[in-house]
Amino acid sequence: MLSLCSEDDMSEVHDAGLQRRKGRSPNYPGISLDVAIQRAGELYAKERQHPAPVTTVARHWSYKSFNGPASVSLAALKKFGLLEDEGSGDARVARVSDVAVEILANPHEERKRAAIRDAAIRPEIHREMWERYGSQLPSDATLQWELTRSRGFTETGAAEFIREYKATLAFARLEEASYESQVQVADGDNARAIEREEPIGQGQRAELRHVSADSRRVFPIPLIGGGTVVVEGEFPLSERDWTQFMAVLGAMKPGLVASDVPDRISDVDLPSREDSV
Repeated sequence: MLSLCSEDDMSEVHDAGLQRRKGRSPNYPGISLDVAIQRAGELYAKERQHPAPVTTVARHWSYKSFNGPASVSLAALKKFGLLEDEGSGDARVARVSDVAVEILANPHEERKRAAIRDAAIRPEIHREMWERYGSQLPSDATLQWELTRSRGFTETGAAEFIREYKATLAFARLEEASYESQVQVADGDNARAIEREEPIGQGQRAELRHVSADSRRVFPIPLIGGGTVVVEGEFPLSERDWTQFMAVLGAMKPGLVASDVPDRISDVDLPSREDSV
């Protein structure tokens, strides 16, 4: 199966004789998220989060060398945010990311599922498809037509992407996600400590952070068309948390925004002259 790759990855795929027969499709993961997590787990079991040469990474995945299929797997893990790499050629190394460790090692099932859902929409093409269709995908024939006509996919690439994307959606169970905060609101003076697990960083243990009512903030945001959206949470956020928050908010758009809903200010029934007399 062919996949999304960086320029270095594509050159390696080409050298292995795996280039597409008719052009090149846009970048997409060559393996589904469940397979990618399995590969991350194999690497984590051998190396933890230590950087390893990509040739060694390939052997951990049962490849004899860093060939085309190994390059495809590495590129897919990078797109899902499960792997980080640096360097080039013989000096290129890769390591399991904090996101992958959150999925692999966090004992809190809800946190793990949230990290899986975030990883599922991390690839750009996945995010675009989710924002357009959500969990209500059209038929494979319609998707194939759109991908080849509007997005520059080859016929083969479109078929491969559809299989990968649908497998990732099913595994991540995005249709079940409300993306609501799992942190409970502390109640007045009787605020109680709430345990919240942070992602496990390299060489660090997951620590429990106690949250009090004083750490929560409520920001009512008035809308141009009337009404208010309220943002409530623990602030300030780190840059990393803000990036994740914005990515999840973008993924929620299909369920929050509808093109056939008029602006609230124009939807108000004003009294007629007769009613006001």
